[in-house]
Amino acid sequence: MPQSDLQWGIVEDITERKNAEEQLRRSEAYLTESQRLSHIGSWAFTISPRQIVFWSQEHYRIFGFDPDSGPVAFQTAMARIHPEDRPAVDEAVEQAIRAQADLDVHYRIVLPDGTIRYCSMLGHPVADQKGEVVEFIGTVMDVTERKQTEKKLQNSFEQLRALAGRLQSVREEERARVAREIHDELGQAMTAIKMDLTALILELPANGNEASKRIERSLKLVDGTIQAVRRIATELRPGILDDLGLAAAVEWAAEEFQARTGITCHVSLPASDIALDPERATALFRIFQETLTNVARHAKATGVDVTLARNTGDLFLEVHDDGKGISDEELSERKSLGILGMRERALLLGGELTIIGAPGRGTTVKVRIPSAHFSYGIDA
Repeated sequence: MPQSDLQWGIVEDITERKNAEEQLRRSEAYLTESQRLSHIGSWAFTISPRQIVFWSQEHYRIFGFDPDSGPVAFQTAMARIHPEDRPAVDEAVEQAIRAQADLDVHYRIVLPDGTIRYCSMLGHPVADQKGEVVEFIGTVMDVTERKQTEKKLQNSFEQLRALAGRLQSVREEERARVAREIHDELGQAMTAIKMDLTALILELPANGNEASKRIERSLKLVDGTIQAVRRIATELRPGILDDLGLAAAVEWAAEEFQARTGITCHVSLPASDIALDPERATALFRIFQETLTNVARHAKATGVDVTLARNTGDLFLEVHDDGKGISDEELSERKSLGILGMRERALLLGGELTIIGAPGRGTTVKVRIPSAHFSYGIDA
């Protein structure tokens, strides 16, 4: 056979390359599907000029663009960001470039149909050989569903808090009503009985007979009942709170606590009373009562310092005892409904309550109410 009729060729085994290409294709498919399921898109853009060099399919979907329509210009993408959030995003990017730090920013995007989505973006700077940031790579997560769920939970929480506040108000109204009825009806009835018994004694001969002695014992029982009626009515709703205000009520409660428990109470009050509306005065007074109750039950204290003051427009109540000190476990105990109720009362006032305890150094309860929730007396 003539040499000119010979044909030469090279045969290459490309099995490994084909396998690698197939593996790469499958990996990209897995990544795309994973991003779709998790609502996370990936991206990359250059710094100068600002140009998008990569967007994943899920990133296109989140921003409402068609992946088959070709690359998206950087400014076109930025135009989808909510106008109110755009300055914050720009500032976050510039700050990350200056500090060569990771990017973490949250923003809203507005789709052409007016739909708003919430996004969380994370980015990492890429520097060149000179150490200058030339590119950012990162991810964006569509957190719209999470935001909607959080909003629903927040609405439910606010409704429950409003309900709790309403229940507190209703309970206080009922306490006040029952206290008035006990004081007016029972108190007046017992006083009338005492007057009748006293008149009856005067009508009997003063010879120390058994009838007179029985009436005198009845008088003592009536006196004790009158005192009990007054005490119960006062505990239900102390009239001093309505008549003389919060400062006087705090001082009275401290004196009653000292007389009942033997624990010394030192009270520091403002020079003049602070005019609070009945709802907030009652709530703050109940917080104080619950604090004293906790001291009596758990603190093993010998002394309590109470301070009611105003400072820079805010109202402060502080109660410190010298007892054993509350522990973190006790503060987080689910059964601590008294503490939970105190916190809720403070939050309903638009304020805050903090409790600090140290072993052997006592416990301090602090309540702060913003100035918008109360007014000063005539000297303010």
